[in-house]
Amino acid sequence: MEEAKVEARDGTISVASAFGAVNYIDQKFLSQAVEEAYKGVECADGGPFGAVIVQKNKVVASYHNMVLKYTDPTAHAEVTAIREARKKLNQIELSDCEIYSIM
Repeated sequence: MEEAKVEARDGTISVASAFGAVNYIDQKFLSQAVEEAYKGVECADGGPFGAVIVQKNKVVASYHNMVLKYTDPTAHAEVTAIREARKKLNQIELSDCEIYSIM
């Protein structure tokens, strides 16, 4: 099994895939999730978690953990991104979307 690698800001390499190699597109969106995680820590909104929702290779929503900002224990990066994607797409069904998440 091949390792998937994402380079963090500090130059470290992280993220190993249990499902095989990650292609360039996946790596691009995983990198964006990493950036969201950094953003959340830098502005103290919550822990180091990021999520990106993608539809047809286009980002619909990109969020970090917002638990502290909203004082809402359900405002995890993934949940917040799903909520925003639902609003932007004006639909409940997101089966044609992919979520990229990192912690």
